[in-house]
Amino acid sequence: MWSKAPPPTKGETTRIEAAKVGPCMACLALVMQQLLEPLLVVYGCDYNHAKSGNVRRGHAFGYALCKWHHMRHPLEGNTFATMRQIYGPSLLDGSRVFHETYGTDDELIAQQTLVNELREAA
Repeated sequence: MWSKAPPPTKGETTRIEAAKVGPCMACLALVMQQLLEPLLVVYGCDYNHAKSGNVRRGHAFGYALCKWHHMRHPLEGNTFATMRQIYGPSLLDGSRVFHETYGTDDELIAQQTLVNELREAA
């Protein structure tokens, strides 16, 4: 099945590539809540396109998620129970619990924008 969405613009491609390098926005949300040690934040991520009514909002409306937070794939050597205990719920555990834990899509998109800006300035 082919996507109806146009390919990303140069700016959107830059955003997506910067996000994929990491860090995971859900992991950072846990750090800000003092629920995860900063050294445990995962780098090297998928790009999660935010949706509205089950339709992608566009390439600029997304944020980085590690394999656990995006697709519920445990980090190597960890069980599902260990991952859930340390890293919290995955997006596949349900959108409501995910967003209650880490923030709304708009908050995570804004956080991604800030992280990209800070990393570019460094």
